[in-house]
Amino acid sequence: MEAPDPESNEIRATDPAVPAAHGAGATRRGHQLRRLLRRVLAGAGSCAVLLLCGLAFAILCNNYSLRQMSRVQFDGRVNQAIEASTKWMTEHDEIFANPSLMFMVTDMASLSGDPRLRQITERYLHSKFVNNPGDPFSAVWARIIDRHAPVPVFDLTWIPAGDSAETLWDAYAVAPDRVLISSAQRASMFSATKFYWGKRQHQLLALDMYRYYNGDSGDLRDSINQLAEKVARDAHFDFRVNDAYPQRSAFVLGADRPDLIRARWIERLLDYQHADGSWSYCWYGWCRGIAEFGTQESNAGHTTVQAAWALYMLKYRFPLWARQHFE
Repeated sequence: MEAPDPESNEIRATDPAVPAAHGAGATRRGHQLRRLLRRVLAGAGSCAVLLLCGLAFAILCNNYSLRQMSRVQFDGRVNQAIEASTKWMTEHDEIFANPSLMFMVTDMASLSGDPRLRQITERYLHSKFVNNPGDPFSAVWARIIDRHAPVPVFDLTWIPAGDSAETLWDAYAVAPDRVLISSAQRASMFSATKFYWGKRQHQLLALDMYRYYNGDSGDLRDSINQLAEKVARDAHFDFRVNDAYPQRSAFVLGADRPDLIRARWIERLLDYQHADGSWSYCWYGWCRGIAEFGTQESNAGHTTVQAAWALYMLKYRFPLWARQHFE
């Protein structure tokens, strides 16, 4: 067997070309990684710029019209939308399951005197959702239609005042002498700073309802005005015409603040009504929540009644608004 050549081992160990080759390869890999990182960052930056430009454009389109319709056109479209949505509501008794919606229908009937809406409220009074023996609390909702309807006393002071309590607040709003809540719960209901986004909108509706059935006061008016201004501020930025879109306009108008409503919001509302008179719960699959996606067409009644209520108020309660915004 031939012995290893010590000179060749020494040459391999001391040859400067060997580490130089390895160093050059590492340097090339480092340059490649840095170039890749720069491309990724440049692409991400471009995407971020495009996203911001898209959002800015969407917000502008949500608040400003490139070409505004005339007053005659606006009145005609509002009348058509009201007629179509009223016909839709007469054919969909599933709206009875939501007392808040029935308050809106009641107000629409009072504003317009439309016998079809009065028939809806009469059917509601005799439905399983009012004075149901299996659900004693349902007796409260008769007060939505009849302010003098007999209602037993419900002591609900034990319910903690934590998160928003929409159903409890609505019940207290229509029958504060029969639905008893804690002082802490009432403070939450009337707070102008405690809730945000969608919860604030439902809080505003509860206060709208409270004033509708019990009259106004200075403190109540201050809370409603502050909430309405915050809800209208949100409406400037949320361009998605989903369930929350007509809700904001309707609840702000219910707060007697038509001055906060932009003409463009109502134009877009009219644009998204379906041929059958309804409105979709989601906007191209994007629903109320920021990360909520789906269709939920079964919830069309919720969106439709709110949109119809906004249009009824503009036509009958605030007719001056259209004259101020359309020529």
